[in-house]
Amino acid sequence: MKKIAFLAVLLLATPILAQPGPRGGQGNGPGAGSTAPAAPAANPFTTYFASLPQETLSSAEAAEVSFMREEEKLARDVYRALFAAHGDRAFANIAAAEQRHMDLVKLLLDRYGLVDPAATAAPGEFKDARLAALYTDLVAKGKVSLLEALKVGATIEDLDLADLAKALAASDNRDVDAVMQNLAKGSRNHLRAFAGRLAALGAPFSAQYVPADDVAAILAAPRERGAVDETGKLLPGTGTGPGRMGPGRGRGPGAGSGTGTCDGTGPGAGTGPGAGFGPGDGTGAGCPNL
Repeated sequence: MKKIAFLAVLLLATPILAQPGPRGGQGNGPGAGSTAPAAPAANPFTTYFASLPQETLSSAEAAEVSFMREEEKLARDVYRALFAAHGDRAFANIAAAEQRHMDLVKLLLDRYGLVDPAATAAPGEFKDARLAALYTDLVAKGKVSLLEALKVGATIEDLDLADLAKALAASDNRDVDAVMQNLAKGSRNHLRAFAGRLAALGAPFSAQYVPADDVAAILAAPRERGAVDETGKLLPGTGTGPGRMGPGRGRGPGAGSGTGTCDGTGPGAGTGPGAGFGPGDGTGAGCPNL
């Protein structure tokens, strides 16, 4: 039943993550606005999470929660390293999303009084020896070229989805399932982003951890946005409205005046000689997407 719920949400998918636009001309996201930024929107998932009952946490569930905190850190740390190596904005944007995923897992650690394995860990440091070894291996592979870096990104999301399926199978707590469903939704979007880039470069992605049929279904479905509940159903009021203006920049003396939205549909053109550009992909701070 868990696997069915895990995959059924693909039918409800809607766009979230767009590939970053070029530096100049019309961008995918907002330029630098001339007005003060709006206050961050309330996070609908945090409100929903607080409404869920605190249930008895089994040892298996506690172990999965602690492990997922570190596995999300693995993704964040690798993507930051690969952004530093190649300067491709996709890695910076998705690394920021992985930080939000870490924050979601932290909600569970705090609620159940579990020790945070990532509390004082530096980039590349992990309590789990397998994750530590993976970090070293994946960063080394990804630094070879941008193509290899994109392959590493897809592999991380492939592994993450397989481990999240195990976590969902081991849990019957609504709050744990709600967090894991949102992590899985994010990983599906990230997998689509990396696989799409690879396909455009003539290097189709081949999964190692998730069954090929499941990966094909994920890649065939639209990108998803908004927060979901413990069954993978979209929470009311999420994923459909605009977020606050993103951190665009203008190339040249002209100030940008973009009004990009969280769904990546806003213009990023500046008002001066330099056109603004920003993420505009639903991953910026203040967007309700997770």
